[in-house]
Amino acid sequence: MPVDPAFDPENRELYTSLMRSPDGYRFDHAIATTYSLDFETALAIPIAIVFRDAENRDEMLRSPLALLQSVERMAGRMAIYCDRGRIKEARPNAARLMALYEKTITEVAAPGGGAFHPKLWCIRFQPERKGMPIRMRLAILSRNLTNDRCWDLALCLDGTVADDVCEGNEPVVGLLRALPGLANAANRPTAPKFLPSLLRDLACCWWDDLPAGATKIRFAVNGLEAGAWAPQKGERLAILSPFVSGDALKQLAAGYDDPASCKLVARAEELDCIKPAIRSLFEIQTLDDRATEYEEEDREEACSADLEGLHAKAYVVERGSRLHVHLGSANATTAALVPTHGGRTQNVEIMATLDGPKSRMGTIEDAVLSEGFRRLLAPYTPSEPPEQDAAAAAEKALEKLRIKIAAIALDLHCTQLTDTIALEVEIAGKAPSLELPDGVSCFMRAITVANERGYDAAALLSKAQSRMTLGSVPLSEVTRWLGIRLRDDQTGVEVAFTLGARLVGVPDGRDAAVLRAHIANVENFFRYLSLLLGSLGEGSFLESESAGEGQWLRRLGQGGTSLLEPMVRALSLDSGELAEIDQLIKRLEDPDGGANIVPPEFLALWASFAPLLATKGARQ
Repeated sequence: MPVDPAFDPENRELYTSLMRSPDGYRFDHAIATTYSLDFETALAIPIAIVFRDAENRDEMLRSPLALLQSVERMAGRMAIYCDRGRIKEARPNAARLMALYEKTITEVAAPGGGAFHPKLWCIRFQPERKGMPIRMRLAILSRNLTNDRCWDLALCLDGTVADDVCEGNEPVVGLLRALPGLANAANRPTAPKFLPSLLRDLACCWWDDLPAGATKIRFAVNGLEAGAWAPQKGERLAILSPFVSGDALKQLAAGYDDPASCKLVARAEELDCIKPAIRSLFEIQTLDDRATEYEEEDREEACSADLEGLHAKAYVVERGSRLHVHLGSANATTAALVPTHGGRTQNVEIMATLDGPKSRMGTIEDAVLSEGFRRLLAPYTPSEPPEQDAAAAAEKALEKLRIKIAAIALDLHCTQLTDTIALEVEIAGKAPSLELPDGVSCFMRAITVANERGYDAAALLSKAQSRMTLGSVPLSEVTRWLGIRLRDDQTGVEVAFTLGARLVGVPDGRDAAVLRAHIANVENFFRYLSLLLGSLGEGSFLESESAGEGQWLRRLGQGGTSLLEPMVRALSLDSGELAEIDQLIKRLEDPDGGANIVPPEFLALWASFAPLLATKGARQ
């Protein structure tokens, strides 16, 4: 009897639930890869880890202090790699917080000249009790690290680290090992310190029971070495791919004589660009627009019908008595699947294959084209490909220019002025000059600078000038992120994105300045301690909106929102929070002798804890 359909649209899973630790374990380290990224979604990840059990997580997502505290804890324990030039334009509030998160994100490029396109999370969990094994989680996704609402797929595997190597994990290990070397050589950051040990543990991880009734799992990576993954041929094939190209579809359909044995679900606008002769090789459907419409007043809670378009990638093959379900990042396109010169694909992609008997996994109809999924589909009706108007042509040209600019390594120089830091950008290394096409403008700005339009970067890109001034900001607003805006003057079409530079000459104390700027006053200091000590959820966070500083001070040793009790508990559990408070107090000291954010009353209380904390440290 087949298991529940693997592609049932009602099997919903939140992205952030991937971060939830197994019972008896705590989050340790993680590496993620994504094609595109937005800062707001990236900031939600540490919130999901640090406040995993909080009931009012929505409140925390709106709280700069909660974001600040979670980012502080996670900044050195995560690494995220994305395709260069694919970080979305940032809002100022998120941009300021990303100063503490900027070492976490690295932009990389595909060696074959295409897109860096894999989407995965590899997470390590440490046991809370000695003698228990290390646990790991591997998620292979079709979704990017953005707030996109398309219909996506995710494969989540949990496993235990043993002494012997699991050979099947080598493709994933190889991809993660290669990541630091895919960054721009002119200003390449150092690899995460935890990467070697994480790779060793991943190599020795054995996965628990596989989903969807599968009995075997395999991984494949395209774009790093010669050769390319493709699904094995069988008797029947079903493809889910939002983006398609003729050469890839022709290759996939080879060996299947009857179009009824090759089913394809893709976006209609993509199919319209495929030659009719190639489309005739498939039985084609699209995602029904009516099935994804959502009227808020019709339903109290969101469900599968809230999705906006197809983004899932899957290839399902019936092969004898077995079913192969291939999930991952690869679209049915030439760049993803077809080797070019050099023998590798243009894109870097990752795919996972679930393999099992049809008696357990079912047929294509059972696993993919279930009743729940079929109701989202409609027959494909060909339309004439839209003629490319001036705006579409301009956008296409700007996208090509985005790729060229994103490939340039930039250095952001910091110079101390009286009260602010002057910022100047220059091209690092030996990048060739870049002349902008006629009628195209490029504006550049530091993302925390008030000038939203930015500064004309044409002379910098052409190397007519060696450095360009980007204004000045307080030390707390120095980040390595630059906002880039390309504009076609004739059509008004714009493309905006964020690009990382290497900070040069940033004064000491920048991270501490970010803390002081966000905490800012005594009231926020106590709210931050409440978050750090885990008393959020007991009313302190919500009540503090109307509480005055005096109330906080009176509650230090009283019931209700007392901080004294959790401080004593943290001392007895030796869970690390008090060491964080000690570092926080030191970092909040104003080097210029300004008003101290930490009130004297708390410093007096802390003086009684510090010797006990030091004694515990000496015993260890």
